[in-house]
Amino acid sequence: MNYLPAGCARPDPAVLAEFWAAAKRAAPSISGDDYQVRWIGLDAESTRQIFDLIRAGDKTGTFTLPWIVERTGLPVPVPGDHVVLIDIDGRPVMVVRLSEVRRVLFGQVSARDTAIDGTPVRDPAVWKPLHTAYWNALLAPFGMQVSEEMPFWAEPFVLVFDSDTVVGSG
Repeated sequence: MNYLPAGCARPDPAVLAEFWAAAKRAAPSISGDDYQVRWIGLDAESTRQIFDLIRAGDKTGTFTLPWIVERTGLPVPVPGDHVVLIDIDGRPVMVVRLSEVRRVLFGQVSARDTAIDGTPVRDPAVWKPLHTAYWNALLAPFGMQVSEEMPFWAEPFVLVFDSDTVVGSG
């Protein structure tokens, strides 16, 4: 099981396996059994809002910290990776496929980088303080904090399966 931040429940392995099987049946582009599991959001409400933004096609990407990957053994994201997005209770909800992975320095974040996020936080003036607070909470257990030189990956994605709307695509 992949690393998940504090506050997020781990998905039940049997439920995750059933979800993955359903996703593969519904979305022919999904093959194999390689995928990551991630939680996005700050809490139950923000996670629900993020799922709604993804469904609407407004949020078309996510972000990962190499510093967390290095310290937790998570795989380095690459285009084509499938990611199962879970809610705060550990319930798998969506599968997205990464279409690109770009390395960006936090101090050089631009509107191009944040354009993949949802409209409410897309403006770098909003995005940067929000992600500073969020990432500082994730980095604190490792004795680290956000800096202008901190790298992150911007990861545009395509929604390929949504269990709440039973939509699958290629």
